Amino acid sequence: MTQTALYRAILDEVHRLTELPEVFILHSNLEECADARSVLVHALSRFLTDSQIATLMGRTRQGVNFIRMGWSNRKDKWGVASIWKEMSKFLASNDF
Repeated sequence: MTQTALYRAILDEVHRLTELPEVFILHSNLEECADARSVLVHALSRFLTDSQIATLMGRTRQGVNFIRMGWSNRKDKWGVASIWKEMSKFLASNDF
C-alpha cells in the first residue's frame, strides 16, 4: 500500500468516526478537530515518519511532531479514548 493510500484510508476512518469534515480535521482549531487530528497523526505514526506525515497533511515536520508528542495529554480524554478504541480495531483488521 502506498503512503497516499494509507493516509487516505486512515483519514477516511477518522472522518467516519468523528463525523467531522476532512477540511476541519486538518485545519480547524476547534478542540474536537484538534482531538481528531491527534488521532490521525497517532495512527499514521505507526507506519510513517513525521516528515512523511507532514508532507501528506500539508504541515511542517515540527508541527506533526508537536501533535504526536501531545498524544499523552489527549489520550485520556473520553472522546479521544473512544475514537482511538475504534481506530485501533480498524488498524488491526486491515493489512497496511
